[in-house]
Amino acid sequence: MTTAGNLVDRTAQNLLAGVVEERNKIASSLDASTTSVPIEYSLGSLREQTVFQVDSELMYIWEVNTASKTLTVERGFGGTTAATHADGAIVVVSPKFPRWQILQALNDELADLSSPMNGLFQMKTVDISYNGSDRQINLTGITSMIDVYDVRWRYLSDDYPVVRRYRLMRDMPTSDFPSGYVLSLDEPVMSSTIRVIYKDKYTAFSTEASTLASTGASTELADLLVLGAQIRLLASREVKRNFVESQGDTRRADEVPAGAMNASVTNLLRLRRDRIQAEAARLNRQYPTRIRK
Repeated sequence: MTTAGNLVDRTAQNLLAGVVEERNKIASSLDASTTSVPIEYSLGSLREQTVFQVDSELMYIWEVNTASKTLTVERGFGGTTAATHADGAIVVVSPKFPRWQILQALNDELADLSSPMNGLFQMKTVDISYNGSDRQINLTGITSMIDVYDVRWRYLSDDYPVVRRYRLMRDMPTSDFPSGYVLSLDEPVMSSTIRVIYKDKYTAFSTEASTLASTGASTELADLLVLGAQIRLLASREVKRNFVESQGDTRRADEVPAGAMNASVTNLLRLRRDRIQAEAARLNRQYPTRIRK
């Protein structure tokens, strides 16, 4: 089962292109409030005013005790959340692409893929008990929706006739319609259960333990999410050879010429575009456009 953590790992591996960042281990478990962090091995580059990563949390070093190999830190640095960490958890010194930042990029990509321009979506259903008389029905439990795909009512356990004439109404008064989404029926329907099948945006990952399935995305989208996250995180930076922060000013112009960074993502952008088109075609085949008369 693919998790957000798996996608974060894949994205980081592609971005670092084989570069191994400096690593260490914490020497004992930490709770979410501990500010004294013991380190297992030689401190290396762990010094004052350095940031390091444990799991998905960033910590800022205020003070270093070299004799005891203990760091006095600020927890939850840079917008991350202070959390518990197990004894022996890996320390990554000055990570180029922090895990929380990659997770944010994955969520940004999920939101972007659901935009009308890209045309990807997840399918959801909601069953509504209908009394046979109301013309407008609150779509209970729905908090977001791109569009209604199909509406059917339960005539028998093996027969769900199509409702052909209906309208979706948004932003209705929540005092009358709690969800704000209303299905307006323009044809008579018997008292029954109405099933609404609708397109919705993908749901964001909440943590690295969240599964891809929990977002509503299919497993085929895994590589597309990784591609999109890479592009977002590269922005004006290039992988491996072209890390500009590792080059002195006198060498930068020769070794990283103007345009090199933008050129590094050109192929990724092209591949992302092709993958979006392929996924849109797959969804359109599964859920073809229907014209009701």
